[in-house]
Amino acid sequence: MLTIVSISDAAEFGRRLRAVRKEQRLSQEAVAMAAGVGRGVLQKLEEGRGTVTLDSLIRIARALSCDVELVARHNHQ
Repeated sequence: MLTIVSISDAAEFGRRLRAVRKEQRLSQEAVAMAAGVGRGVLQKLEEGRGTVTLDSLIRIARALSCDVELVARHNHQ
């Protein structure tokens, strides 16, 4: 099972998400349909410019047979 962990920014998350999807030879449409989200949501996430609810993130991960580990990050000024 593939795991996406400790991703520090949206662009990195998008790159990893796209890589996992492509490794599985799945289209954005197929993943979006399996996850019950719009293809535009997945496209924006892969481009590092979208936001997603925790529920949608979990559904996308399940559609890709991935685990998701959420890591709290604190901004220090």
